[in-house]
Amino acid sequence: MISSRYLDNFLHPPRISIHRAVLRRILPLWLLLSLLLSAGAYGLELRRVDDFIYHLATEAVQQFEQGSPPALLNSPRATLARQIGLRLPLSQFVGVRLYDINQQLLLEKWGPHDAALPAALGAHNRTFPGPGQSRQSILRLHGHIYVQTLVPLSQPDGRRYGYFSGVYQISPQIMQWIAQSIADTLIGTLIVITLCSLALYPVMVNLNRNTLRLTHSLLSSNIELMRVLGSAIAKRDSDTDSHNYRVTLYALALAQHLQRSEREIIALLAGAFLHDVGKIGIPDAILLKPGPLTVQEFSVMRSHVDIGLDILSEVKWLEMAQEVVGGHHERFDGSGYPRGLSGAQIPFNARLFAIIDVFDALTSVRPYKPAFAFEHAMEIMRSHSGSHFDPALLTAFEGMAAGLYQRYHDAQTPWLRQQLARARARYFARSARDAQDKPAAAAT
Repeated sequence: MISSRYLDNFLHPPRISIHRAVLRRILPLWLLLSLLLSAGAYGLELRRVDDFIYHLATEAVQQFEQGSPPALLNSPRATLARQIGLRLPLSQFVGVRLYDINQQLLLEKWGPHDAALPAALGAHNRTFPGPGQSRQSILRLHGHIYVQTLVPLSQPDGRRYGYFSGVYQISPQIMQWIAQSIADTLIGTLIVITLCSLALYPVMVNLNRNTLRLTHSLLSSNIELMRVLGSAIAKRDSDTDSHNYRVTLYALALAQHLQRSEREIIALLAGAFLHDVGKIGIPDAILLKPGPLTVQEFSVMRSHVDIGLDILSEVKWLEMAQEVVGGHHERFDGSGYPRGLSGAQIPFNARLFAIIDVFDALTSVRPYKPAFAFEHAMEIMRSHSGSHFDPALLTAFEGMAAGLYQRYHDAQTPWLRQQLARARARYFARSARDAQDKPAAAAT
């Protein structure tokens, strides 16, 4: 049995559930934005770092070039090697290469360096630049950053006399600055995103609370409309709508005993309460006739199934009731109506409810019959096992029928209404929260 506290939580959802729902939506959004914006910031920072490294390398080339007059490249190879060897330790390069105007290698000189560096640089900057241009590339090797630059050497009048290629190593201090700069950028990005998310959090909580309140209000209105409609139809058959409450509670108990899914139970509750909604279109002369119906009258009575389906088709959220409304007069052997389905062709909820509907009809007063005793009703139902009823479901119902009959059959309508209201609150409220969560999560 559902407590009154549960019903209060249904009508006034606990604050923690709203906060939890908002967090479920905002955390993935925060994570996605953090990844995207951090990746963008990281890429921009790397470009800025590359520009800075190129600037350092260009300055080093200009300093080296200032001490390399054109005559030096025409000196004997030994003199050229000696001069370069003297200048290399004073520069910021770990290795240099000098080419003549015909792009032929004149000299290659290396200071202390990583043994794998020359081979790793072999494929870099082999395209010689034109006038006023340069070629640069960055290489990361064994935790160090190297910049290989290739520039033309020109006289004051602009005539080229060769090419200079230098390999510049970024110092550990600069690498530490680069790492710190990238880290600061990423941390700053995460802080901004986090602050924006925190600023949006109360707004989303308030919007979610309003949406949830409206959802429950709409759900309550829909359920009340379903109850009133079902009760109005039931009262046409008799002077009370207890039949609708009883069959719904019987069906709920059997479905729970069979451990059916929550989705199936919700559909069963709606279908059970509205199973005869189509009788609104049946004339009273036929619906309330105390004796047997003629063939023509029975044909009209059978049409209540199609009328009911037409009514439900106009209400989107009641589509789940169509299986019971459209199939509760089908028979297990295929002799039922309206489609003559048999066995597993009949939806499970319809097979289950057919047992419940007939049981309550047999044990209740109807315009055409008195109420049968419980045992007599069960004997009649057993005789139709496998023909009218699903044998397995009938066996399951037999095991609990006496207890359900004793609990519900003679109960007053207000008490039955209260029991059903609690069951609806349990299943429909949870369904509404799930339905409200999905579109909201998709929108974020």
